[in-house]
Amino acid sequence: MADDSETSPSFLSALPSQPITDDIVKRIGESDNPKIRGAMGFPGSTPGSIEAFLLDMEAKTHVIVFDPSAEQWHVYNSFETEGMSHQEMVDHASELANEWLAQSLSDRIAAAENTDQDT
Repeated sequence: MADDSETSPSFLSALPSQPITDDIVKRIGESDNPKIRGAMGFPGSTPGSIEAFLLDMEAKTHVIVFDPSAEQWHVYNSFETEGMSHQEMVDHASELANEWLAQSLSDRIAAAENTDQDT
C-alpha cells in the first residue's frame, strides 16, 4: 500500500464516521478544488451507501474506503494515472475496491450487526 502521509486527501477528516451516499461522492468530485478531477462511488454492502470510492486527482487516483472498526475513512491504495485512459483508471480502481470489499467483508458485516443491535 502507498504511503498515505503525502497522498492522503486532506478532506478525509471532514467525512462522516459512517458510509456516505453517492450524492456526497458526487459533490466531492464536482468540488471547486483544482486538484480534484472527479470521484465515483462503488456500491457497498448496503443499498444506497458508499463504502469505497475513487478520487481522481491531478497525478494520482486514490481508492478511499470506510473502515467500520475505526469508524473512519482512509486511502486504501493510490496509483499513478499518467498514460491510462479513463476506462483503464476506472477498471483498476474497481479491482482495488473489489479487493478491499472482499477482504473487509467480515468486518463490515460485524459493524452492520452491531448497528442493528443498537437500534
